[in-house]
Amino acid sequence: MEILVTGATGFIGHALVPKLKTAGHKVTALSSMDYDLLEQSEVRKLFRDHSPSTVIHLAAKVGGIMANKNYPADFIYTNLAMNTCFLEEARKAGTKRLIYTFCGCSFGKDSPNPIKEEYLFKGLPDENAMFYSLSKAANHLQVAAYRRQYGVDWVSVIPGNAYGPHDNFSDKNSHVIPGLIRRFHFAKEKGDNRIEVWGTGSPVRDFIYVDDVADGIVAALEKHHEELPINISSGKGVSIKELVDTVRKVVGFEGEIAWDRTKPDGHASKIFDVSRMRDMLGFEPKVDLEAGIRKTYDWFVNHRDQTRL
Repeated sequence: MEILVTGATGFIGHALVPKLKTAGHKVTALSSMDYDLLEQSEVRKLFRDHSPSTVIHLAAKVGGIMANKNYPADFIYTNLAMNTCFLEEARKAGTKRLIYTFCGCSFGKDSPNPIKEEYLFKGLPDENAMFYSLSKAANHLQVAAYRRQYGVDWVSVIPGNAYGPHDNFSDKNSHVIPGLIRRFHFAKEKGDNRIEVWGTGSPVRDFIYVDDVADGIVAALEKHHEELPINISSGKGVSIKELVDTVRKVVGFEGEIAWDRTKPDGHASKIFDVSRMRDMLGFEPKVDLEAGIRKTYDWFVNHRDQTRL
């Protein structure tokens, strides 16, 4: 296929583009340096310049709990405006095949575990990332609406809590794994004997290595043709305390861990039901959590000049 990928130099894009090329696809890899997706004229120009029959739309404004709490308007405006405009221009340009990615945080905070795709829109997401979460879910509805009205083969996938090389390791807007890697690494470098970690350590999350996410998207490109989205994750839960212990072990930090219980935990438990992923895509993630964290930490140490700090 001739495939256009937005957000190609972002976190998942870095893993996905090489896999698409290895699979024999011709890939046009675009980033925010190429077109401003918040400007409709720029998006229209993108489709005039490239006329793709297939699009994988990864571009989004993302961040961790702190960023979402501090900049809720930025997250809801940027994602709603960019994705609404992009999907409409893709429709006008005659794009027949499109994969849209959104997030597991879009599920209601009280969704039972494991979280099935059918639970979407049954309750509000966790407050800490609600504005981002709802904006991404709203554009999944746009994908579904275009399928129904225009007969396009557009689908959505929901990666779990992805981590790996090229992630955002910033102390202000990283997600939990890159944030922990950064803090443990610099604490070890400085010889600190104590690290403070947010919350209680009790929440449970379902993590997936970014290369596995990319493989799942490639499988979806070939096999996913339904309106209901597909979860792409490990289907295995790990507590934040277990995660902290694993990152600490991998990095080699030997100091004390202090839990700041005044800071938010976020959603209590979030484990994804991956039966549709297994049944429809025939896909199973390959990288376990400790091995993935080791790969991520090795990349962080060896690519500090390329790391968002």
